[in-house]
Amino acid sequence: PKHFSVSGGMGSQLLKKPDIIHDIMTTLRRNLPAGQPVTCKIRLLDKPSDTIDLARMIEKTGVAALGVHARFIPQRPREPAHWDLLKEVVSSVSLPIIANGDIFSHP
Repeated sequence: PKHFSVSGGMGSQLLKKPDIIHDIMTTLRRNLPAGQPVTCKIRLLDKPSDTIDLARMIEKTGVAALGVHARFIPQRPREPAHWDLLKEVVSSVSLPIIANGDIFSHP
């Protein structure tokens, strides 16, 4: 997370305010054309159940996909991603998940 984002209450700091995330995503979905996809990106929260609850709440806003950075808020790229915890999020929602963290190549 970038200092300017965190200090301004943006980025990963929003993860501490799920009601604001809900309002932002709902407002975007309501005001953009139906064919315009809306996505959201989160990081893992301290408790897996909190991450799952957040993912389910975001899914209910009507987003097209959810990006999940498989690291906790304070972790940096030099620390390995937690793919085991990402699996739990993927299985808890029905919308597409865009995995993020420790992806170094693509087919």
